[in-house]
Amino acid sequence: MNVVLDSCPECSRLLGTQRGAAQPDPHGAAGRGGAGPERGLARHLANRHPHLIPGWDPGCARCTELAAVLRQAQEQGLLGAGAYQVGAEHRALHLLGGV
Repeated sequence: MNVVLDSCPECSRLLGTQRGAAQPDPHGAAGRGGAGPERGLARHLANRHPHLIPGWDPGCARCTELAAVLRQAQEQGLLGAGAYQVGAEHRALHLLGGV
């Protein structure tokens, strides 16, 4: 998949968990806050490999929604780490091809 993902022990473990899932659903599992192996991998990527996270995808409705909400929160001085994390995790899902 990617040299970093293949060489990181936690990425390898999480990828194995994701591949072992009966019916992986990256968009449904992590896109709206559900639990699942994809969410764990997306969270790990956002936290440990932020350089791999792509920018907002203008063709993705969820990216557009999250970018607008985060921009508004930032303008109001309400942007916290949790809000940024949600956006980073969603964008990480684009790496997994499920969004």
